[in-house]
Amino acid sequence: AYHALAGAIRRMAASDVPRGPWLMLMGPQNLPIAPDQWLPYEKEVPGLLSQAYAEKQARDPNAGGPLLDLSMFTDPPLPYTVFQGRIITVTSPIADPALRGKQTVAGYPIDLWDAAINDSNLLPPRLSAVSSGVGYFYQVHHDSIKDLQQLEKHLADATGATKPPATNPRRRVVLFARLAKVFATDDRRFARQKSMVPGEALPEVTVISPSNKEKNAVFEWWQGPSPNQSEVEMPPIGRWKMYHPKVCQKLEEMYKSDKSFSEGNEPVDVDGVRYMIQHITRDRPFNHLWEESLETFLEASIVTIDHPCFSDVERASGNCFVQFRKGNPYRRRPARRRADAAEFAGRRIMTGMPCNICLSEDGLYTGCNRLHVICNGCLRTGLASMVGDVTKTEGLVCGCFNKLTRRALLALAHNADAMLQEEIANPPEDLAANITFMAEVKALKAERGLDQHDKLPPDLFKERVRLWFNLVHMNDESHLYHLCAHPDCSTKLEHGIKKEDFERDYAAHGQTQWLCKAGHLNSVLPSDEEIADINSILLRHPEYYTEAARYDNIPLRRFRLCAACVQGGIIMLAMHGGECKQWPGYGHGHQHCFCFVCTRPWGPTSCNHYSTDCRDPGVQQIRKRDMRLEIGYVDAHHYLAWLRGHAPAPPDTIFPGAPPDDGHQRQSALGL
Repeated sequence: AYHALAGAIRRMAASDVPRGPWLMLMGPQNLPIAPDQWLPYEKEVPGLLSQAYAEKQARDPNAGGPLLDLSMFTDPPLPYTVFQGRIITVTSPIADPALRGKQTVAGYPIDLWDAAINDSNLLPPRLSAVSSGVGYFYQVHHDSIKDLQQLEKHLADATGATKPPATNPRRRVVLFARLAKVFATDDRRFARQKSMVPGEALPEVTVISPSNKEKNAVFEWWQGPSPNQSEVEMPPIGRWKMYHPKVCQKLEEMYKSDKSFSEGNEPVDVDGVRYMIQHITRDRPFNHLWEESLETFLEASIVTIDHPCFSDVERASGNCFVQFRKGNPYRRRPARRRADAAEFAGRRIMTGMPCNICLSEDGLYTGCNRLHVICNGCLRTGLASMVGDVTKTEGLVCGCFNKLTRRALLALAHNADAMLQEEIANPPEDLAANITFMAEVKALKAERGLDQHDKLPPDLFKERVRLWFNLVHMNDESHLYHLCAHPDCSTKLEHGIKKEDFERDYAAHGQTQWLCKAGHLNSVLPSDEEIADINSILLRHPEYYTEAARYDNIPLRRFRLCAACVQGGIIMLAMHGGECKQWPGYGHGHQHCFCFVCTRPWGPTSCNHYSTDCRDPGVQQIRKRDMRLEIGYVDAHHYLAWLRGHAPAPPDTIFPGAPPDDGHQRQSALGL
């Protein structure tokens, strides 16, 4: 809680509002209070509460009422609202005797707040010396708001006619630990103010929540000075700040479901307490000249989409908004909806401007933040070029798209399909354009293996783009998988098995085979090149590197294969570095331990320092057979004799219980 408290202090809002953490009283809601009972609110909540409190103080310091609906700014949403309380003197003759004649807030004696207000030692230790308590606030569960209203009416009814609620309201004491001015001053007040030209820091293509199909836009408000539109500095001072994700989700739902809001006819609520937001268009600016307002709304107060804070992207995509205070539209500032590029592209907004590629035909927006325009023909050409090369994943179509902008590219592919079908139904009247278009259609049919009388599928480009994304994904991720070798699964990464899963579930148990989801049997074995390299190394060292190994006093070869690893489909070539025939030395450093002479596992029942049946089987060789690896042996004495010209032919490789490999063919294949 102390770490959260320190974070809350650092996250306070701008210096024009009181600063300090907001604390909720945990445990019993009665005296005495212990300092460790206070729990600070986290993240954006303290700053929002401070702003709401400052506004209430400016209007009417004694007015109670809601400050903040926590469900709008917490995830998962907390079903509570924080109120500034009203002091009520208990006059009801049937009220709790302990409360009669006392002053209360939310049904609790104000002593609960006054104790911490008058004695800062009851606050958390980090705050006791730097802040003072401010009351009277409380948090109430949404389901208990009506019960609390009933309770307050009951306490204030001197006639005793109003009964208490059937259920005790769920509420807690809340205290504002206002920091002393010396600690509340903005420590960056002398820093240079950052300015940002709206849109200059935007990526080339906006991608929002690609994993969440229900939320494809975010809402942002302009944080900075908000003078009249004609008085805004260039570039505007400030930056765009995103609303809380829960607020964005709610606004997006209303934007899609409430036609009066999306068309700019009516504003909607932002936070349930203070702010409203209104969509503005070229024909419907933010104009409240004739409406009742706490402060006079002037003609200079009107906000249009030409406001300098808006970029060409917001104007072109129709995502300009204005946030304003309830009952006081004079207090307003720009806001915007930053939509996913897929939505922008999917609108098929024809611009009347020439295509940025061919500079001839009229084009539509591609959906990128550079407002590139592309014509029908160039769009189809760009998509065809893209899907033909899975290695090029950047600078696609107009140069702004890449492999991460899946939804936007699919939206462009949908546009290409729709416009292709429209042109097929209504071919170009210009002769040259008609010839070019018909040649394009003929080529598309040939690529699909269609007869010239057949119709092109209505989702031609969309399916090709989907396949391209699958292939790109395979190209990026295939090194992490063992892929199914069957042709039907060649483009299905999901039918493969992750290498780490195979090593854990199969190779560790000596298994080399696995089944894909379609039931195809696969084996994970080294490549022929790897096997040839290992066999070549072994045959280049047929001699003993020592004639008398320590302790065992027997000859040893320099290299051996770990038979247990080979059984699991893995080639592990061990090199002897001295000492005795046990490898690895002292049994540490590898998961398997074996004898470097006879290659049997090391142990009391197989081979050890006291074994009398330990014999060198020869030079090891390895091969693939029946989807597994097996080890064979070459007679080392015979092989050395052949190398020295004392034998007419190299010895065969002998595999126990299996056909041998011809010696001449082996040497020829290995280039030895």
